[in-house]
This record gives sequence, structure tokens and C-alpha cells, in this order.
Amino acid sequence: MTNREHMDPRRVFIAGTIQGANADLRIDDQGYREQIAALVRSRLPGAECFDPSVEVTRQLADPTTLSVIGKLIGDAPRVLDLGSLPAELAALRGTFNEMTREAAKCDLCIAFLPGRTLSMGTAMEMQAAFTAGVPIVAVTSLVDNLAVMSVSSWVVRDLDALAELLDTLG
Repeated sequence: MTNREHMDPRRVFIAGTIQGANADLRIDDQGYREQIAALVRSRLPGAECFDPSVEVTRQLADPTTLSVIGKLIGDAPRVLDLGSLPAELAALRGTFNEMTREAAKCDLCIAFLPGRTLSMGTAMEMQAAFTAGVPIVAVTSLVDNLAVMSVSSWVVRDLDALAELLDTLG
């Protein structure tokens, strides 16, 4: 699909870093998600925004889950059998995979990778969307990144450029 073709996205997936490459359980600022949703709502009336971070961050905030993850990080064996995780981590893993699959069920995926931020989860969401034929807008300066350039339909440098693109899509 080119910029000149009209689309009518009914469901927009908002991809972007939650934890990124943080060495701990710190969650990155998620304010960009509402900014993107507001841009989508203002330019594509009637479009639903799907935010996978809602359920993931809810589970990551659970004290029991945090405690289990903290113990696992502190005592991580050299070989970690992911088939025998504690129930809380198995549930979190299941949620992550379920949310990633949602990217393939949307009409448009907007992936927010500010600056030179890399995110394994966002890459997985972008690949799920790409495999399903869902157009992807990458909001990033990573134009030299082969993965970003291989799956994206459009690359925009910032949220202002995203707004301009959305105006052409609606």
C-alpha cells in the first residue's frame, strides 16, 4: 500500500517499548501511547486503538508477580526451563504472547521506537503485523535498521510526522 491509497483502519495496534532493554523491572514512560491514540482518534474517526501495554503493565505491577520475577532474576540458573515457570510468570508470558498476536488482527500497526530505542517486544509485534499483511507505521529515526525497514510500510521521524501521515490515510 502506498501513501496515495485510501485506507479505512477500524482497529489500530499501538506498539512500543514497555521495558525495552532495561536490566531491571523498570517500565519506560508509556505516555506516548495516549498521544498516538489521540492522534488516531482525531484523524481517523471511529478507529479503535488497541493498547497491549494495559494488561502487561497491570500484571507487571502485581506484587506477587514482581516478587516471583525478582527472585528469578536474583537466582537465575544458567539454564532456565521456561516450561516450568511459576504460575504468575507463566500467566505473564501467556499475556505477552496473546497481546503480540493481536497485532495481526488489526488494520494498522503504529510502532513507536523513539530515537534509537530498540524493543524486542515491538519487533515481535511488527513481525506479527507484517506476516498478517497489516500495514505498519514506524515512528523512529532507525532508518538504518534492517528489521525496521524490512517490515514497515512507512517510517516517520516523530509524532508530528505521524499526524501528517494519518491525514493522508484517512
